Amino acid sequence: MSMPARPRLRRRFVIPVAALAAVGITGGAIVLSGCGDTASAGSSAASVAGYIPASSPLYVQVSTDTAGPQWTQLTTLAKYFPEYDSMQASINKELAREGISWKKDLQPLLGDAAALATTKVPDVSTVAKGALVDPAGAAGRALATAADQPILAVLQVASGKADQVKALLADPANGGLKASGDYNGATLYSEPTGGMHVAVAPEALIIGSSEAVVKQAIDTHAAGGDQALSGVFRFNDALALLPKDVFAMAYVNIDELGKAAADMLPMAGDLVNGQVKGAAAMSLTAESNGLRMKAVLVDAPAMADQKAFTPTLTSQAPADSVAYIGFNRLADTVSRAITTASETASPEVKKQIDTITGQLPVLLGVDGGDLRNLAGGEHAVVVGGGQPTPSVSLALKTGDGAQAEQTLTSLSKALPLVLGQFGPSAKIKSAAAKGFTPVDLGGVKGHELAINSTGDIVWGVKGDLAVIGSRAAGVSTVLNGTGPSLAGNAAFTAATQGMPDQVTGLAWLNVPQAMPLLQKNGAFNGKDGAKDREMLSHVSGVAAWGTQGANPMVEVFVGLQK
Repeated sequence: MSMPARPRLRRRFVIPVAALAAVGITGGAIVLSGCGDTASAGSSAASVAGYIPASSPLYVQVSTDTAGPQWTQLTTLAKYFPEYDSMQASINKELAREGISWKKDLQPLLGDAAALATTKVPDVSTVAKGALVDPAGAAGRALATAADQPILAVLQVASGKADQVKALLADPANGGLKASGDYNGATLYSEPTGGMHVAVAPEALIIGSSEAVVKQAIDTHAAGGDQALSGVFRFNDALALLPKDVFAMAYVNIDELGKAAADMLPMAGDLVNGQVKGAAAMSLTAESNGLRMKAVLVDAPAMADQKAFTPTLTSQAPADSVAYIGFNRLADTVSRAITTASETASPEVKKQIDTITGQLPVLLGVDGGDLRNLAGGEHAVVVGGGQPTPSVSLALKTGDGAQAEQTLTSLSKALPLVLGQFGPSAKIKSAAAKGFTPVDLGGVKGHELAINSTGDIVWGVKGDLAVIGSRAAGVSTVLNGTGPSLAGNAAFTAATQGMPDQVTGLAWLNVPQAMPLLQKNGAFNGKDGAKDREMLSHVSGVAAWGTQGANPMVEVFVGLQK
């Protein structure tokens, strides 16, 4: 082994461990799974966040506790994927070739957590200036700004192992780093050829993009309190809303990002009027049947009213639905959007918006009350099977079914006229000229406008439920709720376990049901097609939902299977 070989590997190894989040949670998880087990990131936040300046805009933390349950579970999930064994073998082989043993040389030195942060928002105003007239120059400035961005990585060192870390870094037999002095209780190291800035404190290994960044981290830890991220109330409040035992977490200081955006685009800053503020925190947790991601906002401005609802239309959607999106009060959302656009537009644009909204009731034959009755409750978009084009149905839980049928009848008279005049093709204009025709929807009288081979416009009303879709079969299934429903689907039930009764939105993707559709549309063609198909075959489904309140949250669950 040549003299510089081992230091090169050591630099390749130490820095990526500190910067796991930068290479991606999933990628970092699979890579480190070749090295052992890990545990909660959230439980040891203070140990590494105590070195991060309080104003840092972005912070990511990954667990390096080699005895905890989180990484054990993550490793179990990683083994479902065909790449796991080869990646594990490759990492172990590379370490062995350099004479390094993970279990003997590295594993004993690590504490519970590793963190990566950027200590200030990059100065993007100079990058954006003149970008339209000189894009090449802007690209160059962007690269220079990225290179100068202060980056800080902190690894917690196992108790009593600081001297061993120093010995590993400074190993003279292999051209290691040289100690350059002490600073506030930490030993500084420098690389003879430059470019690496490191310090070893009694409980942490600190790596920075410059010596100033490393010293700032040491000073921050010495000062403590609210000078460090670990002492910021907002940071701790956000973490308290996340699961206690997580593999990784991230924190975003929205205040700092908002200030940077206002500096870069003053007009945008005036438009949002200081409303870009607060903080966001996210976590990743490994569970027995998948990965759970959670995001929460703290101290953010109140969002537009999105009344929560209890999803009930899952009982109308078939169990094998490819996708499902549940939401509510579409009429109110559209009304707010139009009002906001009118209020913020120029006088000329406002006049145009007001003219169009004034003419629509006459053109369509319905008024605002009709539309609120039709689209003022719970809704769901249901994507069924079918190849190569799936059926899509919009289910609307109306206030009054009879009124909804009258509304849709009026729209059925107006729509062919609109398509006949403004249709995008002669074929659609020709189809529209024939108008809607009766169609049987499982015993319910429906109406169908034949458009083309990829889909039609079909609607029907049963009780207080109205369904509009692209295929009669899909509309009939949702309208009548026949057969097994999504509410009873085992994968969907497992993915939504823990979802509150009231949500602001719900989404579901049935990956196994989507596979044939993807195959039919060529998603798995090409040299990596077989590998991509194999990877997706281990995903049972993806569910996501949101909640509102003082701290709005979004939760995503990715189900995994052998």
